[in-house]
Amino acid sequence: MAVTPLLALSVLLPACWRLAVVTRALYRHRARLRVDEAPAPEGAPLVSVLVPARNEERRLPACLASLRAQSYAPLEILVIDDASEDRTAAIVKGAAREDPRVRYLRIEGPPPGWTGKSFALARGAEQARGAWLLFTDADTVHAPGSVARALGFAQAGRLDLLSLVSRQLVEGFWERVIQPVVFGLLDRWYPLHAVNDPASPVAAANGIFILVRREAYERVGGHRRTGREILEDVALARAIKGWRRRIAFADGTALVAARMYSSLGELRRGWTKNLYALRERRPAKVALAALDLVLVGVWPPAALLALAVAGGPGPALGAAALATGLIVGAEVPFRSRRGYDPAWAPTYPVGAACVLAFLLESAVRDWLGLGVSWKARVYVREAP
Repeated sequence: MAVTPLLALSVLLPACWRLAVVTRALYRHRARLRVDEAPAPEGAPLVSVLVPARNEERRLPACLASLRAQSYAPLEILVIDDASEDRTAAIVKGAAREDPRVRYLRIEGPPPGWTGKSFALARGAEQARGAWLLFTDADTVHAPGSVARALGFAQAGRLDLLSLVSRQLVEGFWERVIQPVVFGLLDRWYPLHAVNDPASPVAAANGIFILVRREAYERVGGHRRTGREILEDVALARAIKGWRRRIAFADGTALVAARMYSSLGELRRGWTKNLYALRERRPAKVALAALDLVLVGVWPPAALLALAVAGGPGPALGAAALATGLIVGAEVPFRSRRGYDPAWAPTYPVGAACVLAFLLESAVRDWLGLGVSWKARVYVREAP
């Protein structure tokens, strides 16, 4: 039948494309800038670490302990409590009694036109005393040398902003299935070599770890400029790079780790909040990303399953099996290099289907004006 060669091509070509994408990603991974190899800092400028926290009693203790254990001495740690209703305040105040470097600031939610995180960081920056500001999240854990290495790297490169690729801590089933797929996409959407090229307009940052020179931060308007942005980290990087200031996005997987989400519900809410914005709210980019997920993640294994159940023609069934094997096989070195368990590579099709659903929901919610929900708040994008 004429349909058999076409069906075989429809599954094999996407598999070959996936192999090419993974091969290129592995090659580029070898050339990443590594912050853990940075020189010691010059001088002893004060670094202000700003941690926004809203109902973070589960994760904040480990974050604070890792920040208090930093080898870099000129440090202050400012936790901005965004109207928490749990034990967040008690945890921070207890740490402050033990360590004078820890400070507590309470805010009662963002005013209109702000997201909670941007407002918290803007208020924290007003209170911070450091020449350098380090923005990090309450769900992070830092190696003892993370601040020193990052500062030394930024000084050596004469950077105004340095952000780090963090190690993702994945413990539950859905985290292991979904997170590697999302971060594989982010590697392609925001290639680090382009972010680090001063001549390229591509700019990005990871809100888990952003070290910024205070003078540059204030020059571009800081978080007042990103007040209504869901992706305040990317917006800040774009603003600073747009002023012809030097930024870098480097490998910090040996220095900082984070467990962003711990359940399927959190994964859905978090990525539905972010994915459409990460595609710059452009329908064409969303369509291309969705097509990519369908062709290289969903279609070959779906075709294999359908042909196996229906007893389809042998050549088509063999092609679908080969394509699925190639896609899963390509995930093994990719996940190993990024610190994920390669034994979970066979779940790639399931993860791709989940991310596809999150991406489409993210776009539809924006198109319908439903906004995004996070931390018991809803943010609706205003019409331009």
